[in-house]
Amino acid sequence: MRAILATLSLMAGVAYAQTLSPPQVGFLQDAANSFRPVYGIAGNFLPGDPVAGGVVSAAYSGSYGLIKTSSAVIVTDRAGLLAASNSQPDGPALFAFRRSGEPALAYMPAANALLAWDGATFHPVPFDLTIAASAILSIAAPNPSQATIIVQRDDGLCDVRIDLATGDLVAQTALPGVAAPALMLANGDLVYADGNGIMLRKRDGSEQHISAQLPASFALQQMGDGWIQLRDLGSSRQFAIRVTQNREQYYQLPEGRK
Repeated sequence: MRAILATLSLMAGVAYAQTLSPPQVGFLQDAANSFRPVYGIAGNFLPGDPVAGGVVSAAYSGSYGLIKTSSAVIVTDRAGLLAASNSQPDGPALFAFRRSGEPALAYMPAANALLAWDGATFHPVPFDLTIAASAILSIAAPNPSQATIIVQRDDGLCDVRIDLATGDLVAQTALPGVAAPALMLANGDLVYADGNGIMLRKRDGSEQHISAQLPASFALQQMGDGWIQLRDLGSSRQFAIRVTQNREQYYQLPEGRK
């Protein structure tokens, strides 16, 4: 009887161990333009198998994923499974999430289209590009009734606020000392590069520096709750920036399995 109980206990322990898996950090867009999960803990990452291919742009909030392919904007759930899909023209996209992690906005540069998520689909927002000027670098939705647009102008970067109901300009504020690329998060924090690494500018104006040797050319996109992906545009290297308060750090990510 003791032997039987011991065997059953061992089998239960093995079954329990098999159900264990490393924590999920988020999802990233890899060098092969696949959307794949990232597991592990800070400094010890493990890319998982791709859940989607043909990715032009992507972001993940920790609760939902947003993927732009050549023909659609796709919303995924926490596991990377399809939740919704909207047909869109070819080209890249910028994405924004609510503080809750739900999708908020998408911007299609090729079509100059700003889209808002209503819980089921994306719909167009009245929008005049001349308000924002030349190049849009990032979009965010820290205020539910407004879109925040980070734009590049001849004299520097500017924070432009647009009313989502009317498309009217609400406010515009210069961002001295901020250079492209830049990414605004759902809480209003701004992530950008300086000469010695990454700078995190909080909504209250305070700043946190994260030391890093940055690639010559790179893009920033959200890869999880408190995590930013830095994509080296000149190579296949990928990096992760942790922006959680008091845990800020910069890491190189391993290359995913083919």
